[in-house]
Amino acid sequence: MTNNILILKRLDLGQKYLEQLDTAGYTLVDMNMIEPFSIDDKYHHPTSVVFERNNTMYAIRSDWTRTLMNFNSNYYSDDIRFGYFGPVVRENESFYQAGVELYRANEKDMIEAVLMHMNFVEDYAETSIKTMVINNDQLIDLFIEKYQLSEDIRQLIYSKNISELRRVLGKDHDLYKIISAKVSDQFDMVSKIFGDTKAMQAIAHLKEEITEENTKFILDLSFRSPQNYYNGLYFQAFLNSNSPILSGGEYNSNAFGIGLNLADGGLI
Repeated sequence: MTNNILILKRLDLGQKYLEQLDTAGYTLVDMNMIEPFSIDDKYHHPTSVVFERNNTMYAIRSDWTRTLMNFNSNYYSDDIRFGYFGPVVRENESFYQAGVELYRANEKDMIEAVLMHMNFVEDYAETSIKTMVINNDQLIDLFIEKYQLSEDIRQLIYSKNISELRRVLGKDHDLYKIISAKVSDQFDMVSKIFGDTKAMQAIAHLKEEITEENTKFILDLSFRSPQNYYNGLYFQAFLNSNSPILSGGEYNSNAFGIGLNLADGGLI
């Protein structure tokens, strides 16, 4: 694909995406890439480009989530749903990001946002999303609490260290059986233990709403959050690419973000 075609297709995708968000009632934002520097930003995005001018520290935007969090906290905006399409710089490379951030989001808001993005991707790509992988770190918290496990078990789950889990837990332990089973079986197995919890019910409700039979829905307890600030439900959705076309999750307890992959997710 020539650079001309690539640029035009990316801009076309961005315009159609923003038009979809506008129709859905999102507030669209387009802000300066140069921002006041915050130490919290460096913690969440250690590869941010930071520089000093006139005794003041600045950063080049490396992620829209932090940009919008800072904007919302500084200006106390009444808007709770934001959409964006624009460049970021990370590890000395510039690329475009598109996505949404929802504040004071409840389960219904999050599910509606996920479904809207899935429908947009499928309409644009003219094919169905093949796989959605989902997890919630709170489920691991529930296992640790219920079975009085050490926090060390969390890393064994993330690394899917089956042999060590068997040694620590024993082959008859519920958690060992789940992690050693096929990921396609984990949803039903976890539901039998924690199906009445808020964390599991949100996953179950989203699963019920995904009616496309060609989309494989997978709960994987070993799936690690793509962003270190996610602290609730998070997911990735894939077309035919090894890179996710959609990524998103909960953070700060009542915020939820979704990113649309414009680089290598399968749309361009």
